[in-house]
Amino acid sequence: MNEFKLLKKSTINHKRLTLTLFFNFMYERNITEVSSVAHSDIYDFLEYISNRNSSNRKSSMSFILRHFFNYTYQNQMTDFSGIQLFPVIFTNKRDRILSFYRLDEIKNMINSVDRSSVHGKRDYAILLLFIETGIRSSDLRNLKVSDIQWDKNLITFTQCKTNVSNILFISDNLKFALIDYLKNERPDSNCEYLFLTPKSLKQYQACTVHEIVSSYFIKGNVDISKRHHGPHALRHSLANNLLSSNAPMHVIQSILGHKNLNTTQIYLNIDIESLKKFALEVPDHDG
Repeated sequence: MNEFKLLKKSTINHKRLTLTLFFNFMYERNITEVSSVAHSDIYDFLEYISNRNSSNRKSSMSFILRHFFNYTYQNQMTDFSGIQLFPVIFTNKRDRILSFYRLDEIKNMINSVDRSSVHGKRDYAILLLFIETGIRSSDLRNLKVSDIQWDKNLITFTQCKTNVSNILFISDNLKFALIDYLKNERPDSNCEYLFLTPKSLKQYQACTVHEIVSSYFIKGNVDISKRHHGPHALRHSLANNLLSSNAPMHVIQSILGHKNLNTTQIYLNIDIESLKKFALEVPDHDG
């Protein structure tokens, strides 16, 4: 927890006080090892706090405990993480809304792609890459043909945002979509980038990729009101689908290419019960 060195003294003191209160509460229950702490013990502690303090104090402590138990989980001290304890923490502040889409909505997007159209094969491959791998737009635009290991169904690349290497598995469906684009639609060029603009034979700009994705939300009659409708929304949707399928946090972290588990939890800040309606794989699509 080296990030403590970057915090204000008052923030450190608040975190220290919260954990001291928590450990004292556990001690009164004869719990002296963090590995022996149960979910119910943690919730009882917060209930105890809420009966004596404001809701703001409770939410503040919830964030601290979530961070702490992410740390214990990463270091194999507990078999559950902070995000599993607190998938959502309600505060009086207006939380940032992160958009996600149901799998039936994603299916409508896929079904709206006409692969026989001028750019249909390109659009289909781009959409599947976002939907199935959660790749960032910047990384998709910088993908090279040589990044794909066809025999292993893998894509290996260095992330633009973090400069950290990442490996993504590609399904047979995605693999065939990429091959179809390469063989039948990609401009004939020695340029190393996977996706090329038809005329200038250059990699795509971020705004163009966003327009491609956004257009299929509309073509698929997906309700985008009050929701973002670009590549990042598909990345967020994948993260939540993985969580609903009980994928381990470190697996989700790896797929998203996050260096820190606390970054991953941002993508999972929605109600667990609603996630149970989802499945991991995209439903079979027509055409």
